[in-house]
Amino acid sequence: MSKKFFIALSLIVCGLLFASEIEFTKLDTLYILQTTDIHGNIFAYDYFLDEPAQRGLAKIHTRIKEYRRKYETVLVDCGDMIQGTPLTYYYNRIDTVSAHPMIEAMNIMEYDAFTVGNHEIEQGTDVYNRCRNQSDFPWLSANSTLENDSTYFQPYIIIERNNLKIGILGLTTPAIPMWLDDSLYPGIKWQDMIETASKYVKILRPQVDILIGTFHSGFDETDGAEKTKLMDLPTDNASGLVAIQVPGFDLIFGGHSHNELPMKKSISVDENSPLQLISGSWGRKLGVAEIITASNADSSWIIQKSVWLEDIKEIQTSEEFIDLQSIYHQAVLDYIRKEIGTSKDTLSSAKSRLQDSALMQLINQAQLDFTDADISFAACFNTNVNIEPGPIKVKDIYKLYPYENYLYVVSMTGQQIKDFLEYSSRYYYWENGKLQTNQNIKGYNFDMAEGISYSIDYTKKSGDRIGNILLSDSASRLDLNKKYKVAMNSYRASGGGGHLPAAGAQENEVLFKSNLEMRNILAEYIMKIGFIENIVDSNWKIIIPQ
Repeated sequence: MSKKFFIALSLIVCGLLFASEIEFTKLDTLYILQTTDIHGNIFAYDYFLDEPAQRGLAKIHTRIKEYRRKYETVLVDCGDMIQGTPLTYYYNRIDTVSAHPMIEAMNIMEYDAFTVGNHEIEQGTDVYNRCRNQSDFPWLSANSTLENDSTYFQPYIIIERNNLKIGILGLTTPAIPMWLDDSLYPGIKWQDMIETASKYVKILRPQVDILIGTFHSGFDETDGAEKTKLMDLPTDNASGLVAIQVPGFDLIFGGHSHNELPMKKSISVDENSPLQLISGSWGRKLGVAEIITASNADSSWIIQKSVWLEDIKEIQTSEEFIDLQSIYHQAVLDYIRKEIGTSKDTLSSAKSRLQDSALMQLINQAQLDFTDADISFAACFNTNVNIEPGPIKVKDIYKLYPYENYLYVVSMTGQQIKDFLEYSSRYYYWENGKLQTNQNIKGYNFDMAEGISYSIDYTKKSGDRIGNILLSDSASRLDLNKKYKVAMNSYRASGGGGHLPAAGAQENEVLFKSNLEMRNILAEYIMKIGFIENIVDSNWKIIIPQ
């Protein structure tokens, strides 16, 4: 705390206490530190690029230790910790005997609480329960309810610092059914965040001096609202709504959206308005909340609270993490450097959302090869993939396909297939003589098909853009009344992106679910065919007016 700030604060405190004639015996400062959406970034290393990186828990830990040397602290995380890099995949799926490195890291850092994210649930019960059992801290999610009204995960924890009782309530985005098959969370119902927060604030507020919400959910309620409405699910990003509609919180920490909030230091002396914070993703920032309290023999109370983000790029890796890296790092490097095939040409995903490409064709052909589907849907997740001529390695597949999706086959009518593509086409629009990108649509929600050929005409209104749909194997027109077998990833088949609900196909029969994840399916397909090359059938195209 700077000298000028301390003097100013002292004047504020004295003014408040003098005005209210409250006697106090001491002032205390408490720091509540937050991480979120780390997504497997323990070490300062990028396993996708196979090179060092300026991020990760290893750096954040150094800064946390600096705080702890001077002050009382609380450390929380708001979810999506155990998924996202080859390191987490390796210790989630391949080496399941060793202690999980993410949990080892969190135990070393002495986290006080962890709120469950959707990507924890995505890993399945075996993985997240194994990790939970290894944890020295509670996994929180008050809205993970079971039939008997109990919760699958612990709803909250009360801890003590500076003789203050601090309540921490965890909530998870209830939009999980939109992305994940219910076999990944058997028996759990994900309840509305606002209703759940209201219930637990009544329980917690009388017991604690400080109440913190640690939510795996963003602050912009409009983000994802269209898709949750289609599936009749509670609001996905409801942290901001809780802050407005549920009085009683002093701080609300968010996650899930990967946003950074606040952009500059925020200070408040309003005890009825919770400060909001979300520290981005991948361990690039540390979220910091400073709470200054006054106390006397009878009680304690908050006189000021502040929140800000700290960049950790220039901070050194902690000594404990150097030791941890020596245990876990090399096995992952050996895994990602394994050769699985050969590329004859330079392959790029740069224009994969504008025209058919060899890399997108590879994904769709792998999906068709693994199933007996007639048609395949897939999206380009990363437009920065470049595969040079020569050996193809496992790390190349991670760049192309970073998610732990499975492969499904869904029964769809020809009309539903057309409507699916119409909905997907919203990623672009035509304006002022140019093709424009819709900033409200994520790039990974623009799907491309194989097994049919078609055109997209953006000079036509939405719902009438997809034309000339022909079956690739016969060149006959797609029968709008006939049922077809359509391959897609588990995210899309569960309703992710809103495509199936928009096409009226959310309740359609699922004909097949793979036991292998999509990256493994891609790797096996490349090993099967031996090589890939830059040959494209150009089965779809965007019509650009001349």
